[in-house]
Amino acid sequence: MLRDQHSRRPLIDLAHNSYDLDVSDEEDAFYAIDEGDYLLHPKWREMITRTSTRIPRRLQRYFAIYAFAAIVLLISWRLYIAPQYAAYRAELAGYESAAKLEVPSSATPAFKDMLQVKDLEAKYLPKGDGRLVVVGDVHGCKKELEALLKKVGFQEDKDHLVLTGDIISKGPDSPGVVSLANKLGASCVRGNHEDKVLLSIEEAAEYHDPTIPRPDVDSVDPVPYDVEDHNVAYKNPKLLKLAKSFTQPQIKYLQSCPVILRVGQIGSLHNVAIVHAGLVPDVSLEQQDPFQVMNMRTIDLNTLLPSETRAHTPWEKYWNHQQENKPEAERATVIYGHDRKRGKNIQKYSMGLDSGCVSGGKLTAMVIEEGGKHHFEHVKCKGYVG
Repeated sequence: MLRDQHSRRPLIDLAHNSYDLDVSDEEDAFYAIDEGDYLLHPKWREMITRTSTRIPRRLQRYFAIYAFAAIVLLISWRLYIAPQYAAYRAELAGYESAAKLEVPSSATPAFKDMLQVKDLEAKYLPKGDGRLVVVGDVHGCKKELEALLKKVGFQEDKDHLVLTGDIISKGPDSPGVVSLANKLGASCVRGNHEDKVLLSIEEAAEYHDPTIPRPDVDSVDPVPYDVEDHNVAYKNPKLLKLAKSFTQPQIKYLQSCPVILRVGQIGSLHNVAIVHAGLVPDVSLEQQDPFQVMNMRTIDLNTLLPSETRAHTPWEKYWNHQQENKPEAERATVIYGHDRKRGKNIQKYSMGLDSGCVSGGKLTAMVIEEGGKHHFEHVKCKGYVG
């Protein structure tokens, strides 16, 4: 009976609280929040509220946007911009210190069958419709070279082709590239791969190896030599195979390519020189180290010595810094190849054109018109090596 009475009572009568409400839910104070629940004192809250109500909503939005942008800028400065700026200042200080050093002598004895500097004939300078077409490392990619010349609309009777070295090796048709360049009357500078092959041919001549063609004689009498002599560089299997693929006229063409092609002033382009790898600032073309001109990638700012490694400052960065600090008449522009890793690398006083054609990149041309106006064209390459 007692159970039935409890079951018929409303559930709210069975609920018990350990506290009592002092305020009715019908009064405003019921919904009030204690002052301790606020971060700001009520007087400050009231002041902010009164001020914000007087500011148009549009200005409030602008203020919020600008405040957010300022926070982002501050974070960016601390995490990225400031470190980059510090690195730039340190790099600039390194350039300034290096500029005070005495440039070490890099003069070398004259090398047999190697031309250090050659002047481009005036008739090949861009004039009227005639253009100078400078192409980066071809590396035996004859089809890609033909496609690039077609794309730029190369006219054999008006334009002149210049190749920045390494026209041979790695790719599928090195002899074909040399024959095409010879047919077009193209100029070329000596790259490190041409240098290796030509040195191996000279070495073979010293051993009177009849299997290697020579440009100066029709045949040589074989003389026995020690085939186990591993110090003979030309016996490198790849070099030997490549050297044997050339005819005498092709080797003669390669030998005619200088280490440095001096072009001179072309309008807005200052004192242009074309090389394979790079040049050391404040050293005359005749005094440049030919090995480094064909191989350099960086320069040690502590010694001003160039290096074929990547252990120091990229040579072209220091080169551009030095040109900016020279009188305009003394500034020079270098067009080069060689550095596939950095790829097409265009700066104010240096134009890097090696964009990795033989490894599946692009073959790039710098097309120079009268007055120095220029633009760049490229074709995609199939890729033949990793």
